[in-house]
Amino acid sequence: MSKNQSATDGAIHLNRETHVFIDVSNIREACRKGCKFIIDFSKLYNYFQTKYPNLGSVRYYEGIAVGDAKKQATFKSLQGIGYTVCPLTRKSYTTPPRYEKFQCPKCLTSFRAMTLPKTVKMKSNVDVYLASDLLELVATTKSPVHIILLSCDGDYAEAIKVALRLNPNILITVLATPITKKNNFLSTRLQSLSKVIDRQHFKINDISQISHRIS
Repeated sequence: MSKNQSATDGAIHLNRETHVFIDVSNIREACRKGCKFIIDFSKLYNYFQTKYPNLGSVRYYEGIAVGDAKKQATFKSLQGIGYTVCPLTRKSYTTPPRYEKFQCPKCLTSFRAMTLPKTVKMKSNVDVYLASDLLELVATTKSPVHIILLSCDGDYAEAIKVALRLNPNILITVLATPITKKNNFLSTRLQSLSKVIDRQHFKINDISQISHRIS
């Protein structure tokens, strides 16, 4: 791509209304583990405000446990900055303990022993929540928009393809961590979209390139 073409593409993005969708847990962990930096969400919001003059909503999706007062306070602070906070209550999923039968090789006595303890995991399916909101925006907007998705999760691949079928005039940019040999968090399903979708409508950008501005 030539420099002139790159500049033209950038201008097209900046002239459109921009809406940002953030899968917080996914992108935060990918940046922390894969790129060794912690996102400062206040700086992140300021970055989007500075970069995109026609900034619309910046939507922050994260799970929250019932009664988590600390996170509720964080959400309130983020709303004060300008985020549209989209929380989803976390549900607990319990995996029962696993037992297996063993036999003593000396006395041949049989006994049962726990090989895997009971685990309780908290989960909130924010990807479904985010994807449905993204598709609603695409289906209801009449003007061309630029959508930025912060996530490495391949579950969004189908939503992106559907969004572009619903409105072929939209532009979608995925901000994700880069592919490395040691820490690759970017799903191959998202990577493969670059091969089947025109780059004028879809691209993946390396979020580590702006780490100095958002951490």
